[in-house]
Amino acid sequence: MLFNQLIEMALLSLGYSHSSAAQAKGMIQVGKWNPVPLSYVTDAPDATVADMLQEVYHVVTLKIQLHSCPKLEDLPPEQWSHSTVRNALKELLKDMNQSSLAKECPLSQVLMPKKHHLAQKAVQDFYLNNCIKNIGIAG
Repeated sequence: MLFNQLIEMALLSLGYSHSSAAQAKGMIQVGKWNPVPLSYVTDAPDATVADMLQEVYHVVTLKIQLHSCPKLEDLPPEQWSHSTVRNALKELLKDMNQSSLAKECPLSQVLMPKKHHLAQKAVQDFYLNNCIKNIGIAG
């Protein structure tokens, strides 16, 4: 494995999403030394983890900082727009698989069509009861 892929591969193996892993920053600490960013350790794009840590692997600590985005509910009301919600939903769908989403939102597949049908019926009833009666076409 390439040294410059260490952070991303570590996070992916721990189950983090590709987008979270790609945005993470890593630091390496040897013994009691101050940690330094991985990018400071080598400029060689083809350096492997074995090349870089072979002699110090037993005294190395890898520190990973994940990039944190504000939660949607923490946004001020003026920042709630269609595009904000759409982008947040797109990120959620990209980051989570279907089983993870099912755990977060446990609606059965049987309920979904019924809810969709009820929503359609509610719209039809509203239209029939309010709009058509208001223009004088009452039945």
